[in-house]
Amino acid sequence: MIVRFFYGLIKMYQLKSHRHLRFGAAVLLLMVLAGIPAGVFAQTVTKTDIKQYNIAPGPLGSALEQFTRRAGINIFYDEALMDGAGTKGLQGSYPVAQGLEALLDGTGIIALEGSGGWILKPKADPVSSTQATGASDQTNALETNSSQKNIEVPAIVVSGNREKEIVSLEQINRNLASDVSDLFDGTPSVVVGGGSRNAQRIYLRGIESTNLNMTIDGARQGRALFQHHGSVGGLDPSMLKQVEVQTMGSADQGPGALGGSISFETLDAQDLLLPGKTSGARLKTGYNSVDDAILGSVEVYTVLKDHFGLLAHVSGANRDDYENGDGRDVLNTAGDDRDYLFKVSMLDWDDHSLRLSAQKNTATGNSNWGGTGSDIGEASDTESAVEQEMERSSYTLDHRYSPKTNPLIDWKFNLYSNENSLENIDAGNTVDTTEYGGSAKNTFFFELGTTRHHLTAAMDYFKEDGSYDNGSEETTNSSDNFGLALQERMDFGRFSLSMGARFDDYSSEYGSETVSGNEISPNINGEIEIITGLSVFGGYSEAVRGSSIIPIQWLSLIEDDVEINNGNPVEPEESNTRQAGVKYATSGLFLPEDRLSAGVTYFNTRLTNTIEVESGGRMGQPITAIYNNPDTLTSKGYEVNLAWSIKQFRTRLAFSSFETEDGDGNPAGVIRRKTAATGDQLIWDLKWNPKPNLTFGYTLTYVADLTKVPEGDNERPGYVLHAIQASWQPEAIEGLTLSLAVDNLFDKDYCDQTSIEGDYGAISEPGRDIRLAVTYQF
Repeated sequence: MIVRFFYGLIKMYQLKSHRHLRFGAAVLLLMVLAGIPAGVFAQTVTKTDIKQYNIAPGPLGSALEQFTRRAGINIFYDEALMDGAGTKGLQGSYPVAQGLEALLDGTGIIALEGSGGWILKPKADPVSSTQATGASDQTNALETNSSQKNIEVPAIVVSGNREKEIVSLEQINRNLASDVSDLFDGTPSVVVGGGSRNAQRIYLRGIESTNLNMTIDGARQGRALFQHHGSVGGLDPSMLKQVEVQTMGSADQGPGALGGSISFETLDAQDLLLPGKTSGARLKTGYNSVDDAILGSVEVYTVLKDHFGLLAHVSGANRDDYENGDGRDVLNTAGDDRDYLFKVSMLDWDDHSLRLSAQKNTATGNSNWGGTGSDIGEASDTESAVEQEMERSSYTLDHRYSPKTNPLIDWKFNLYSNENSLENIDAGNTVDTTEYGGSAKNTFFFELGTTRHHLTAAMDYFKEDGSYDNGSEETTNSSDNFGLALQERMDFGRFSLSMGARFDDYSSEYGSETVSGNEISPNINGEIEIITGLSVFGGYSEAVRGSSIIPIQWLSLIEDDVEINNGNPVEPEESNTRQAGVKYATSGLFLPEDRLSAGVTYFNTRLTNTIEVESGGRMGQPITAIYNNPDTLTSKGYEVNLAWSIKQFRTRLAFSSFETEDGDGNPAGVIRRKTAATGDQLIWDLKWNPKPNLTFGYTLTYVADLTKVPEGDNERPGYVLHAIQASWQPEAIEGLTLSLAVDNLFDKDYCDQTSIEGDYGAISEPGRDIRLAVTYQF
C-alpha cells in the first residue's frame, strides 16, 4: 500500500505539465517521506541495524563474508590480516559495531566505522581520530601511509552492496596509472579505446560513456563536445580515493544513466595525514619510457582541531608522441597535462561532514581537429595537426549529516558547477559546456516485523548550457533535467530486495526548437542466499534521458527551421538492463588459511530512441533534420570472476564475453557515442608480498579476435599483453617508496578493438612502457 501511495504521488505529479509545480511536488514528497516513518512505523532501529547472526567458529575470512552479507555493509582490509586468523564465531542479535567487535574478539584486529563501510586494522597500529571518516578514506590512509606503518594496501573489499563495484585502487597504484585510460586496466567490463588522449573513450559493457552518468566529486560531466574528440578527462589518478562502477540502475543513481554510472571521488587531507601528525606533504616524480613523459606532483595538507582539513595539490606531465609496438612514433599524440585541486574537508563534527573543492585540469597538445588522425585511425603526417587545449573546471559542495542516534536521518546534499571546454587554438574556435546542479537525498532506516528497510528519497536537478564560438559568431543551446526518486532496499533473512522508481522531467533545445517531456523509470533487484556463501541474484532496470548524443559543436549547425522527428513527438532516449547471476565465497577450501570468491553474471542492455542527426552535420554542413533513431542497440554477454588468496599471495581471473547487435540481430560494430564490441577478454593478475615493504605483481591480458563485425567492416585481430609491477619501501629511509611498472612487456603492436578505423586503420596503442616513480611522504 505504501509503495502504491508513493507511485501514485509521482504519477499525479507527472500529469501536471506546469514546470513551476516541480518544487512544491518535491517538498510534498519529502515531507510525506519524513512523516510516515515517524508516524506509522512504531518499530525503528538505529543505524547500527540489529540483526540475528549464526556464524560458526572458524577462519576469520569466511566469517567476515557471512557477516557482510547479513549486515549489508562493506568491509575493507589487508589480506595479510587473515593469515592464520580465526574467530570464535557469533551467535545472537547484535548491532553492526558490537557484532564486529564480538566477531573480532581475540584476533588482535579492530574495526573502524566510516560512511562507506568499515576497515580492519591491527590493534597495535595507532590511528588518528581524523582518519576514521569513511571506509574508502581508511583504505587510502593505509595506502599512502604503508611505508610508515609497514602495512600493505587493503586489497580485499568484502561488500554487502549488490549494485556497485569498487575499482581496486591498489591495482591502479601498482600499475602507476598516469591518466584515466590506465584506471580500468584489470577491469574487463570497462574498456578505454582510442589510443591518443585526444580520442580516448570509455565503454562500460560495450556502452559508450556518453550514455553513462559520470561524476567527479558529485559533479556531473557534460555531454560530448566535438564529433572527433574523446570523453576521458585529464584527472590525476593519484588523487583518487574511490572509483565506483554501477552497472545496474537504481532510482537514486542520478539522471541519464542509460548504461550505468561511474563516479570518481578525490582524496581529503585526512586521507593523507600520517599517524600522530597534524600536517604533512607528499612529493612524487616519475618517468614513462614509451612517450618520454616526465611526471611530478606535490600535495600539502593539514588538519586543524581533528576535524578541519585543508589540501592543496598540483601535478603535471609532459609527453612526447608515443611509440607503438613496432617502434614507430604515433603522430600527434604528444601533450602537456596539468591538474590542480584545493579542498576543504570538515569531517565527523557532531555527525556532520562538509567538503568544498575547486579543481582544474588541462590537456594541451597538437592533434588533428577532425577526420583521420583524430579519433579515426592514425595521422599520416603532422601538417594537419592543430594546437588544442581541453580544460575542465569544477566547484563542488558536499554536506552529509548522519546522527547515529536517529535512524530516520541519513542526509546527503550536493551542489556543483562544472565546465568542460575544447579550444582549437590555431583557428580560434571554442566549444564548451557549463553545467550546474545538485542533489538532495535522505535514507530512512526502520523495521517492519522481521524485515529491515533502507528507504531513500532523492531529488536532483541539472542545467547544462553549451556554446560554440567560431571566432566571429557564438551559438548556444541548453538542456535541463529535474528528477525525483524513491528506492527501497530491504532484507528478510537470507533474502534481499531492492526496488524503486525514478521520475524525470526534461527539456532540451535544438536550434529554435525545444523538446520536453517526462517519464517514469522503475527498477527491481533481488538476491537470495541458498546456502552459506552461495547466492543467486537478478534484476531489471530502466533509465531515460531527454538530451541527445549529438555533440555540442554539431548543435551549433542546426538550422532554425530544423525538422524534428519527421513531425512526430520526440521520445526520450531509453534503456533497459537485465542482469542475473550467481556468486560464491568461502575460506579454508583447499588450505586452512585460503580464501576463495567466484561469480558469474549475465547481462543484457538495450538502447532505444537515440536522438540523432538525420541530415547534415558532417564537414560543417547545416543540420536540417533530427530524429529518434528507431534502431535498437543491444549489448549482451556474461562476466566470470574468480579470486583466490593465501597469506601474502593473491591471484585473480576475470573473463568477459559480450557482443553488440542492432535491432535485426546483426553485429553493430563501433558506433561513435553509442556502442563498441570487443573479442572475449581474459585478465589474470598475480600479487605477492614476500615482505611487508616489498610487493611484486604480474598481469596477463588476453583479447580474442573480433570476428562478428558489420558487413563491410574488417575483422579485428586479438592480442596478448603482459605487465609486471614492483614496489619497495626501504626501511632506512622512512616515507620513501620506489615503484616500477612495465606495461606491454613484450612490445606488442596492436590496436584496441573499440577504436574507430579510418583509411590508415585503427590507431595503434602504446608499445612497451617502462614506468618509474619515486614517492616521499613526510
